[in-house]
Amino acid sequence: MNNQQWAPSATIQTWRARQGLIEQIRSFFMERAVLEVDVPTLSQAIGTDPHLDFYETRFEIGGAPHISSESGLRRFLTTSPEFHLKRLLAAGFPDIFYLGKAFRNGEAGDRHNGEFTILEWYRIGWDWDQLMEEVLNLCAILAQKSNSPAATLARKPVRKITWQNAYKVHCGFDPLDSSLSEIENCAERLGLSPFPGASREDWLDLLMGTVIETKLGRQGPEFLTHYPPAQAALAQIEEMPDGTHWARRFELYWDGIELCNGYQELCDPMEQRQRFEQDIQHRELLGKVNPVLDMHFLAALEQGLPACSGVALGIDRLAMLLLGKNTIRDVLLFPDARA
Repeated sequence: MNNQQWAPSATIQTWRARQGLIEQIRSFFMERAVLEVDVPTLSQAIGTDPHLDFYETRFEIGGAPHISSESGLRRFLTTSPEFHLKRLLAAGFPDIFYLGKAFRNGEAGDRHNGEFTILEWYRIGWDWDQLMEEVLNLCAILAQKSNSPAATLARKPVRKITWQNAYKVHCGFDPLDSSLSEIENCAERLGLSPFPGASREDWLDLLMGTVIETKLGRQGPEFLTHYPPAQAALAQIEEMPDGTHWARRFELYWDGIELCNGYQELCDPMEQRQRFEQDIQHRELLGKVNPVLDMHFLAALEQGLPACSGVALGIDRLAMLLLGKNTIRDVLLFPDARA
């Protein structure tokens, strides 16, 4: 049998075009005096996000697995450079960016690969509106020389929609006020299969991933903003004039694809520790393995993280869109199946 899995997925022409995008990204930040930095691939600790799974390495002593965190032999492949980058900011580094690899277990498909390239950067003293504008500027510059249909969207006016309004517009119900049965009926009308035993949160996550996200960014770049506090991750929470509370978190969608996730960053070490503890409880309810809590990161927050905003952008997805490809495998040399 002729096995072609040895060959790279991306063509030479596609790879050259992708490398051109990488060069433009570095030029973008160099022109703005944003310092490029590096982070460990193997980390002593990892994020607690209940919806992210990680790869763990187990070093051996005398031929037997040894996973004692105290001895320093338990390591994780980083799911994000976020904690290390914030430690650098707390240590006095200026605006910084990282362009390199990150790893997430169990993520596979046309838009996912377990090993992927991430661009993450932080702006000191900026709010999330300023950072959203810079994200758009970067994407517009990268799209200038591209003739793909997705790239033409970059020239259209940016749109914004809140998390709450996204359900109202694209699903026909208010996620804050609707009962579980109302949400289930809506999902059935939208053609989703029954989901026995699912909670309100389960249904909301499913509708976001299968219905709402596919409709975002079709008329031009579109930001999804103002997430509920339960989905704040590492973002600040603000109180609105009507008394509701929302996270200053945003995601950019482009032609139905999520490209980035950004925050006006949480700087309070006590609140961050509480969120970690809540995440760990949630992971336990889901039956997931808990990681080692990142005490270095918490110590950095106690030292003092400057007011800042940060964002992480998926380079593989962006390259897929700008180069007119249908799957990220077409812009990778050796995706998971060929690694």
